[in-house]
Amino acid sequence: MAPARSPLSKTDPLLRPGFVPEDVAFGNRTQTFYRAPYPSEGPVEAIDRSGRRTWEYMYAHFVFCWTEGASTVHVSHGTLAGSKMTLWTDIRIVGRWSGTVLAEFGRSWVAKHLAKFVK
Repeated sequence: MAPARSPLSKTDPLLRPGFVPEDVAFGNRTQTFYRAPYPSEGPVEAIDRSGRRTWEYMYAHFVFCWTEGASTVHVSHGTLAGSKMTLWTDIRIVGRWSGTVLAEFGRSWVAKHLAKFVK
């Protein structure tokens, strides 16, 4: 008997962009799962409540806020426009103050942070 095929093929045009097929073996059976990309927003330049300029970026619902002239980043959980829950206020960042540097830092930081929970 031929193995059952998933109703979604790896070239299904209805899949959202960025989804990556991953075949997982279960004994003699292989199943295709689709890994979704993490959501992201920004980077956007903003003014905080104290009137200071900041860059903000959200990746995987970790929100990074970098105040101009600071050497640390404030990390929260949430979205740019929605409510946020503070997680850390002193994550060190190095580089020229810009949205690009913050976005690269955020993606790298999230990958390292989430890797701690992989078995």
